[in-house]
Amino acid sequence: MIIIAYILTLSIGLIGAIIATLPPSATNLAVVKYTSDKNLTKGLHLAYGAALGEIIIAGLALAFGVLAKRIFEKYEWIQITFIVIMIAVGVYFLIKKNTDNDNDSSSRPKRFINGLLLGGLNIPMFIYWTAIFSISSRYVILDKNSPWLLIIFFLVGVFAGKFGLLYLYGKASEYMTSNFSKFKGTLNKIIGVVLIVAGAIQAIKLIID
Repeated sequence: MIIIAYILTLSIGLIGAIIATLPPSATNLAVVKYTSDKNLTKGLHLAYGAALGEIIIAGLALAFGVLAKRIFEKYEWIQITFIVIMIAVGVYFLIKKNTDNDNDSSSRPKRFINGLLLGGLNIPMFIYWTAIFSISSRYVILDKNSPWLLIIFFLVGVFAGKFGLLYLYGKASEYMTSNFSKFKGTLNKIIGVVLIVAGAIQAIKLIID
């Protein structure tokens, strides 16, 4: 029975992270963009950082999820700020000209830190992980009072799910760049449109709620 609880906890972290990473976001789009511009190895440096950032967010949500949810819902300006930033970045990519630049001055630690910031500063994910804990509570209780080993299994699942899917995003970007010559040239526009649409959807949800 204990083994089942650990496997279930690992699965919750794994599946939860995969679902969280599937929709277009700054993190997976950054991995796609960096892999296309440079190579998969360098793109995965961001992915490692982003996966660690997701662990931090999930861990903090485990300890302070309810409080974070209340703050996030009470102060709508936080949500509005994220929407504005998302749309602004989308517009930037739409108007940004594609340039061939093979010079890469960023080091591995810098790429890792960039990924860490992208994953760790995604504040809305507090709400997501809080919801995951609530839904999964009928099967296993995950909170700050849970056994440490159980929490570790959960966080390992989170890392594996996040990094695994970002790796697939990177591989897809590598394949598209290698086999479709126009992909790299249109990637900025694709990212721009995706971010603007995602921002618009979030704005509509905020208005409806």
